[in-house]
Amino acid sequence: MGFFDWFTQTPDHIISYAPGGHTLQVKITYNTETGLFTYRGRYGTRAKFYDTDIDHIDNKEVSRTHRVLLIQGRDTCLATLDVLTNLVNENLQAWIESRGTVAYDYDQQQRGLWVNTAAVKAAIDAGPPVETTTIEVEDTSDDAINTSDVVPTQDDPILRIKQLKELLDIEAITDEEFQQKKEELLNKI
Repeated sequence: MGFFDWFTQTPDHIISYAPGGHTLQVKITYNTETGLFTYRGRYGTRAKFYDTDIDHIDNKEVSRTHRVLLIQGRDTCLATLDVLTNLVNENLQAWIESRGTVAYDYDQQQRGLWVNTAAVKAAIDAGPPVETTTIEVEDTSDDAINTSDVVPTQDDPILRIKQLKELLDIEAITDEEFQQKKEELLNKI
């Protein structure tokens, strides 16, 4: 990591999401420690609100193709977000309501696939499930019965690298994140 990377590094407790892909220039972050949402929209739109203050979210239709999200508190409107396409607003609403656990990949949605990149990334970080191999052991003694022992296999770094490459291809992780994890996995071989 270079000197300037230290200044731009996002802490682990900050989750960010671009509900319309990175070209739309709409970004929302969630601080898992404080519960603060920070929205940065197009044309300088900014909003901050806490998850505990949210009573409900109104997804108001502006036209046949566009909607606006109104983040409602108990007695007041906490935030009015940009007028965005229906799909982007659905993504944004799902992300806010799930506190960052549902993050649909917009580019994949345009191809007809609903990929929850937050769940995929969490699964990659957790690693593949431990596979088990059953080995039949036969005892030649008269009173013996066939038994099986369960032996866990090692994590497969090649499989993990393939999964990381898929995340890179759908832009769920950055190239730097991919290279860093790939280097770690290659060192295990």
